[in-house]
Amino acid sequence: MAKRITVLFILAMRAIVVGVAYYLVRNLPGLTSSFVSIFVGFLSFDLIVAMPKFSIRLAHLKDLLLVLLPRMSATALSLAGGLLVGVVFGGLTKVGLPVLAGAVLTVGISYSWASQIRGSISSYVGLVSAVEMFDRIRTLSIFTDEWMQDLGGVAGQLVYSTFLALLLGWLVGIVIGVFTRLFLPRGFRTVKSSAYAQPLWMRSFKDVTHFGDDKVLLQIELSEDSPLAYHTLAEAALGRDLGVQVISIIRSPKEIISPRGDDVLLPLDQLVVVAPSNQAQNLISLMKGRVLGE
Repeated sequence: MAKRITVLFILAMRAIVVGVAYYLVRNLPGLTSSFVSIFVGFLSFDLIVAMPKFSIRLAHLKDLLLVLLPRMSATALSLAGGLLVGVVFGGLTKVGLPVLAGAVLTVGISYSWASQIRGSISSYVGLVSAVEMFDRIRTLSIFTDEWMQDLGGVAGQLVYSTFLALLLGWLVGIVIGVFTRLFLPRGFRTVKSSAYAQPLWMRSFKDVTHFGDDKVLLQIELSEDSPLAYHTLAEAALGRDLGVQVISIIRSPKEIISPRGDDVLLPLDQLVVVAPSNQAQNLISLMKGRVLGE
């Protein structure tokens, strides 16, 4: 019941993001402004709501900035590239390029450009902005000898309104996302991703096994020089000495799941283990045959 209430609360806040984002840009020219504002509002809202830990403490606010800034800059770059592509091919249609060729190139190049930008969450921001710019320029009724001014007027207006919508959308998503996250016991991914009831194969190993933050999952190869080589797991006493739990032993061509105490460790075995974070380096040194603490 509590989980359902949480999901409904998130849905309600997402709806508020849509309404506020649209309201703030309703008077800006072009469909692109509304789309960009709503879309990036969703992005920022969902990113904040999905954060596993969040508070208004300085450390968590820094984490928030580290999450948001790369995505904000990548989205802006994707948008700028799309607008530029729309300007180029929209202008070329006014000087003889067939509209079909211009449209195909606009869509293809803008999408490819946006999809290659590292950190870009979606290619559709670049795609939609390119198509909108292309159509605006293609349908200019007057294209005088001062074609640079004709082109610049339409492009400048759309660039201004689209980037303003981008800024407002991020702002709305961040503000409402922060407010929402403060009321949530843990992070939730977007409602659309079915993250509220994910099957096991879609969830991380750490989430499924409920390891604490002081545990790490490692896969380490056993060296010939390791003192553990040719000893059984019971003799190695990894659990007793280091608090290490051996999940499996990968030994070509097979894998030993949940190995027993009498299983012998051989050189080149790959051990999948759960270890305390503060013992990870000691375990690696032991597996590689180095003296602990070196």
